Amino acid sequence: MTRVGLTAGLIAALAATLTMTALRVALGIPLPFELTSDRFLPFVPVEGFVAGLGLLGGALLAKQIGFYLSFLGQLALGAALGTFLERRRDGRPLTRRTVAVTLTVAAALWLLAVAVLWPALRSNYEGAPPGGAAVLSALGLLAVLAVFALSLLGAYAALARRAP
Repeated sequence: MTRVGLTAGLIAALAATLTMTALRVALGIPLPFELTSDRFLPFVPVEGFVAGLGLLGGALLAKQIGFYLSFLGQLALGAALGTFLERRRDGRPLTRRTVAVTLTVAAALWLLAVAVLWPALRSNYEGAPPGGAAVLSALGLLAVLAVFALSLLGAYAALARRAP
């Protein structure tokens, strides 16, 4: 077994991370970590939230830890998905079916993310109005997933051609 899938997954995860960071800086679109936090932290009891902040060294440090762990998690997930792709392909080149399934899964994940995170999608760090921010955030999530899927497929195809 080569490391084609692992490498392709890491390349795709880095491309997605760069995309989401660029969208955050340029358009104020929240990172998936921020959207998830905004969506689910309101369900945490105040006592538990304050205790968690105390364990993590305060709000600023807790947010920094969350950012770093989310970026590491993205790399780990990318590596795992790339490895999964390589094992499924077993050294064979990509087929139209593989491309279609990968893009369909990415689209399904986008729909799921939009449905689950909808209330949080209305936030924006550049001051976009809530309605526009929700559309912008949804499109940002779509862009990140598309970049990941296309980068994974492209990197895998390029690396697999060169593998012994």
